[in-house]
Amino acid sequence: MSKKMISIITTSYNCEKYIEATIQSVVEQDVPVQYIVMDAASTDGTKEVIDKYKSSIDVVVSEADEGMYHGIQKGSSYVKGEIMAWVNADDAYLPWTFSIVEEIFQKFPEIDWIVGQPAYMNKKGQCIKASSNGGSAYPNKYIKNGWFRPQFAGYLQQESMFWRKSLWDKVDGLNLDIKLAADFDLWMRFAEHADLYAVATPLSLFRYRLGEQQSSVCEDRYANEVESVCEGKEKPNLLWRLLSKYSDNLRVLVRLMIWKKAKILTYSITDSVWVIKDMYRPLSRYSIAEILRGY
Repeated sequence: MSKKMISIITTSYNCEKYIEATIQSVVEQDVPVQYIVMDAASTDGTKEVIDKYKSSIDVVVSEADEGMYHGIQKGSSYVKGEIMAWVNADDAYLPWTFSIVEEIFQKFPEIDWIVGQPAYMNKKGQCIKASSNGGSAYPNKYIKNGWFRPQFAGYLQQESMFWRKSLWDKVDGLNLDIKLAADFDLWMRFAEHADLYAVATPLSLFRYRLGEQQSSVCEDRYANEVESVCEGKEKPNLLWRLLSKYSDNLRVLVRLMIWKKAKILTYSITDSVWVIKDMYRPLSRYSIAEILRGY
């Protein structure tokens, strides 16, 4: 059986400090990929870093665009792989990521969409935190209604997402009218057609750059867009909405208390293969121990 090609898109703008680690995390893996880099005409040394790896990158486009999502949407027109994803120019994949992703999509044709366990690094590239709960519940209803946001179930980690291109095509990709929360909207539309399977291991690292990234600088605008996307959707029950008004720790404790049927992809040591486990898991990606030490 032929292997499934993976296509990865990276968009960048003035990311010379971090993009080399991102590129290396893609091109240095054992599984070959189609790599598409969309640079929005950077004015620092980003283009020089990209050129350093040009022989390992399939498509390089350097031209002004209308923002990250516009760059991703443009990049998607070059995608040839059956599996696709995007990774931001300051995040990174892990050495085993593509071999796991390819194997899962190859073995399970019924799976259209997966996510790894959340993991994070600092500006130095040190891994500083990784979820250890062994897989979380991602109820389809909760994603469709936009409940995966900070005050309720917490965000879905975009850089750990992989999906079949057929799913992307089914929803026509990103809605470019949404400037900051287009990924949030995309997951809601994906959930209209596919279940999200949790892989019980990290697949990527999100880099914390507080005060520098749009997610922190434009936090209020992002939250307003999320509210707009969720307008008219079913809301969580009243008790959950009331509890969500309190501390982050209480919100995470609530997630620990909500258990739902989950589809977990875990590795069988006995059989040496990835298997699907249907089991009840909490919404929280963090354990009580992680909360106590400051998740």
